[in-house]
Amino acid sequence: MLAGQPVEAVEDQMLARLARVGDIDDQVEACRRVFASDTRWTVVRGSDLEEGESQGLPVWSRHVGDPILAANRTRRVDFALFMVEALVNDALVHEAPAIVGCRTSSALAHAQRA
Repeated sequence: MLAGQPVEAVEDQMLARLARVGDIDDQVEACRRVFASDTRWTVVRGSDLEEGESQGLPVWSRHVGDPILAANRTRRVDFALFMVEALVNDALVHEAPAIVGCRTSSALAHAQRA
């Protein structure tokens, strides 16, 4: 036992961490290849997803640290709605927008200031 856990549990945790690092490396490589390509692309950086009725097209920012994104929540159905919008909106070509639900506290606060 290590720190009150069976050795198998510790091994499982270590393998899970290694897999996450591998996943991140794969994501970084995939984005590098997409950004370097000559095709029309959009990489949507999602927030935490939640279930529920649509609240409408999510708002987006080029900058992950933008205060409009602070709520870090988007309905699954609205994420899909944004993906469809990315297919038809030329302003999103060669962008990597970070999105958040349009009715989240941070999106509404931003709308009041605008």
